[in-house]
Amino acid sequence: MAGRKDGIGLYLHIPFCERLCRFCAFVTQGHQDDRAVAFVADLLKEIELAGHAGIVRGRLVETLYVGGGTPTMLSPAQLLTILDACRRLFNVAPAAEITIEANPLGVDQRTLCALRAGGVTRISFGAQSFDDAELAASGTPHRAGDIARAVHAAREAGLPTVNLDLIYGLPGQTPARWMANLDAAMALAPDHLSIYGLTIEEGTPWHRDIARGSLTIPDEDTMADLYQIGRARLGAAGYHQYEVSNFARPGHACRHNLGYWTDREWLGLGPSAHSYLAGDRFSNVESLREYHRFVEGGLAPIADREPGTPASRAREAVLFGLRTVAGVQLADVSNRYRLDPIAGVKAPIERFVQAGWLVLDDHTLRPSATGLALADDLAVALL
Repeated sequence: MAGRKDGIGLYLHIPFCERLCRFCAFVTQGHQDDRAVAFVADLLKEIELAGHAGIVRGRLVETLYVGGGTPTMLSPAQLLTILDACRRLFNVAPAAEITIEANPLGVDQRTLCALRAGGVTRISFGAQSFDDAELAASGTPHRAGDIARAVHAAREAGLPTVNLDLIYGLPGQTPARWMANLDAAMALAPDHLSIYGLTIEEGTPWHRDIARGSLTIPDEDTMADLYQIGRARLGAAGYHQYEVSNFARPGHACRHNLGYWTDREWLGLGPSAHSYLAGDRFSNVESLREYHRFVEGGLAPIADREPGTPASRAREAVLFGLRTVAGVQLADVSNRYRLDPIAGVKAPIERFVQAGWLVLDDHTLRPSATGLALADDLAVALL
C-alpha cells in the first residue's frame, strides 16, 4: 500500500503494577526499583532504534499515550526522560495530546505537577468503582477516597483533562449500585468518563473463579441495562458520547483513543505493545527478558506481523468506525484505499438501515443510537 503522510499516534507500554486486579488480562508484573531501571533503559533503546530506523518516516506524532500496567509506578523523572526521548527522536507536535494512565493511589500533587510541567495534558485514572466493597473484591490497591484525592490533586496541578475509567457489571453489582458509582464519579466533575463492561478474560483470577463456580457475573440482559443507564445518566449530565464507551465534555474527547476507531495509524513501543503502520499490524514480545534480548541486540522486538491489503484495511476502517457516534466518512476511506469500502457488504448494511441500527447517506455510514449499543454485533455481521 502507498505510504501515508497524515499524523500518527505513539503508544508506550509500561508493564508494572502494584498488584494484579482480579479482572485484568493486560501484560503486567510487580514493580521493583532495579527492574524498573533496567526496563526504562530498554525502552529508551527501542525508542532510539525506531527513531533512527525512520519507521514513521518523519510523520507528525499528534498524540502520545503512556499506558500499562500502571505508568506512574515509574518515577516522574523516569517518565519525563521517556517523553523527552520521544520528542528528540520523533516529530512530536508542540500541541500533541499527551496522556498518562495512573492508579489513584499512586500519585500525589508533586508527581502530577512534575508531569504537567513535562508537557502531560491528560491524566487517566483507573477508578473502576466508587464502592469500596466492589474495589476490595476486584483486588484494586485503591479505595474511593483515593480517587477523590487524586482528582483534586490533578486539578491543583493544572492538568487540562482528567479522565476516570469505570467498570460496570462487577459481580453483585445492581443498577442502584451502578448509578451510585456514576453519581460519585460525576460529583468530582471529571472532563472525560470511560465506562467499560466487565469482560472475563481467560487466565485471569476471576476466570478461574467462574470456572470453579465460586463467582457469578451479570447476564447479557443485565449488562445491556447497565450500559443504557450509564449512557442516559452521563448524557443528562452534559457528557457527550463520541464512542461506545467514551463520554466527554466539549473539547475533551481523547484524540489518541479516537484514532484507533478512525483508521489512524500508530506506533506502539514497549513489551506487548501493538502497532498499525503502513497498513501492517504488528506486536512486540511480551516477556521482559525477550524484550531486553532484542533491543540489546539492536533489533526491533516484534513477535508477529499481519500484513494488510487495501481491501482488508478498508473493511476494518468501516467496522471500527461503527463504534463512533460520528461513524465512517466513506469518501475518506475510498480515497485512501482506492476502492468502495462497503462494496461487499451493501446487502447487510441495507438490512441494518431498514432495522434502524445504521444510518447511511452519500457520505457517511454511522450507527443509530440503538445501533451504537450493538456495535460489536454489527461488526461481526459485516466481517
